[in-house]
Amino acid sequence: MRTRGGAPDGPVGERAALRLAAGRARAGELAPYLGTALYAVKPVATTEVPTVGIDTRWRMYYNPAFVLTLDVAQVVGVWLHEVGHPLREHHERFAALAEPAERLPLFNRAGDCTVNEDLRAAGISVPARKAWYPERVPGAAAGMTAEQIYRLLLDAAAPDPRPAGQSPPQQFPAGFDDCGSGAGGPRRPWEGDDSGRDAGGSDDGSVDAGRAELIRRQTARDVLEHARSRGPVPAGWRRWAEEVLAPAVDWRRELLSVTRRVAARVAGARDYSYARPSRRASATPGVVLPAMRQPRPPRVAVVVDTSASVTGDMLARVHAEIEAIVRRSRGTGVQVIACDAAAGRARLVQRVQDVVLVGGGGTDMRVGVAAAAALRPAVDLVITATDGDTPWPAEPPRQNPGATHVVLLLDGEREGVPGWMRRIVVERDAPDAR
Repeated sequence: MRTRGGAPDGPVGERAALRLAAGRARAGELAPYLGTALYAVKPVATTEVPTVGIDTRWRMYYNPAFVLTLDVAQVVGVWLHEVGHPLREHHERFAALAEPAERLPLFNRAGDCTVNEDLRAAGISVPARKAWYPERVPGAAAGMTAEQIYRLLLDAAAPDPRPAGQSPPQQFPAGFDDCGSGAGGPRRPWEGDDSGRDAGGSDDGSVDAGRAELIRRQTARDVLEHARSRGPVPAGWRRWAEEVLAPAVDWRRELLSVTRRVAARVAGARDYSYARPSRRASATPGVVLPAMRQPRPPRVAVVVDTSASVTGDMLARVHAEIEAIVRRSRGTGVQVIACDAAAGRARLVQRVQDVVLVGGGGTDMRVGVAAAAALRPAVDLVITATDGDTPWPAEPPRQNPGATHVVLLLDGEREGVPGWMRRIVVERDAPDAR
């Protein structure tokens, strides 16, 4: 058990840690299909949070004094409630809604409803401060998503009394039980940073984005296996597991969607230029009007992992996808950088026959990403194709901070991919949906 923010040592801290450990052990017995996720969570004792909350790196912050007000059965509910938020990606789903931050408490409660509904179906209760269920929301019903319940909560909320332009109210109103950034929204003051390192610089054992996806998929398999062979599982968890394991979007469609968004962003950055004067006549004689520049296609760089661990089959898939990207580049070409432990020279490719992929040594995609960032003129989209067996840059390159970065994972989901890079897992048997 880690501590933070002056959490009490001595008898109080020890008793709380023991009760928390007993609750997790019992939770693993009652919901064994959630065991992988449950034991990935890192508990952190702190007095900075009134109850319990979880962050995006699966660190669960608990107030020892609060834990000691609960019996073991309620601690079971706390564990399974909190881990339910990152398992169901509530942080990412609230971000996708692009809603104002002051509405986060409503989404937190909506997420609570969906998690608690399944806990209740399994005979598990949660403490009163976290006990939100669908029947508490006008119009809500069992089986609704967090987004559906959130909209109902929003409809039932009192109208905003603020004059136009006035700053929003306090983000977390009095009495709101905040489940932390794992349930949505920004990092809280009482949470650790996203580095995954403790004060001494060592790995703190928390969960990064790549590992989180592996945990979700393993948990989904455990849920369905338990339902088939060992006993009942709440319907909500079964639906969640089926959705996680059923690929909803072909990887090529996902990559195409990203490239189209980048192209739209670049096209929207048009401006006026005097290089080609406007044909419209000016009302003032002798005054030349500028013309609107035509949108250019996005500049794309593809960094290809050519290390010894990348198979010929993986490179063949990359080769085929470069061909599609070149076709969509409208004659401007694509910069291709072969990279193993060192980055090769960028080659401008205007037809797929120009692609030359050589390498075979070690792997360090950091140098490839840096080489793409150093290209001039600056590129708009960097696509890194790799098996994932590589160190990663900790932060976006400073040379080209505006570029969009996508990682094509050629050998399945891998740990360590930074959160600022969009991950796309290349399914081996995915149909050609280009």
